[in-house]
Amino acid sequence: MAILGFLTHTLSGHAQAAEKALAAMPELTTYGVHKNSYIVTVAETSAEEMEALIDQVKTIEGVLAVYVTSFTREDEEEDAPVAASGALLSRRKRK
Repeated sequence: MAILGFLTHTLSGHAQAAEKALAAMPELTTYGVHKNSYIVTVAETSAEEMEALIDQVKTIEGVLAVYVTSFTREDEEEDAPVAASGALLSRRKRK
């Protein structure tokens, strides 16, 4: 599971509607509108699906940009293989 924190920057007058659209997406949680233009948002999904999710956010009417503030990845396979018995290489999950 990957957790991504980001600010969704909107055009003036679009923040409330954009927040509703974001809140309707099951992977996202919103934490309010800041300065009438920024929506504090957290996404929880697999790392592989994160880019597509952000691309979907960018298509919401009135969204100017998405600014990533934090990224955490837990309980997913490691990127680098580790040695296993019999000198074979296999991927190992984090604990």
